[in-house]
Amino acid sequence: MICSAELGRRLILASLAVTFTGRPELYLIPLRGTSPGSQLTGTATLTPARSPFGLATTKDGYFIFEIEVEAPVLPPASSFKAGATTYVAWVTTAQLDRIERLGALVPGAKTKGRVAMNKFMVVVTAEPGVSGDRWTGPIVMRGNSASSYLTNFSGHTMFSGGVPQ
Repeated sequence: MICSAELGRRLILASLAVTFTGRPELYLIPLRGTSPGSQLTGTATLTPARSPFGLATTKDGYFIFEIEVEAPVLPPASSFKAGATTYVAWVTTAQLDRIERLGALVPGAKTKGRVAMNKFMVVVTAEPGVSGDRWTGPIVMRGNSASSYLTNFSGHTMFSGGVPQ
């Protein structure tokens, strides 16, 4: 016969096993459509890049992640902008001061790249072509890395009387 304390311990262990069996949410970025009523969805999956020394980092100390962006279904890009022929995935800082192109996003396929930013957004745009250093088309999907939620809002201009700090 199992006592109630042992049964409780077994239930906790079983729930922990169920909770931690998949990829942690920190490494999965949900992408959502930006227009009202948009049904567009996708995901960006992060995997720590490997190195001979364990985890890969830049010389500045940022972790390097392999990123895979995918969207199961996408309407024609021209439905968002006349002349748009493809979707392009990007990573950028929240201030948009650093933007990096990952590549073309095709429905049902994965676009792969690397990202070495602390806090970043994944952005998908409708573009006339795959090349370019900056996007020119509308943002149709976006998602934030888990680290972007770790922001001290007291440092924002809105909370400092309108004076940047």
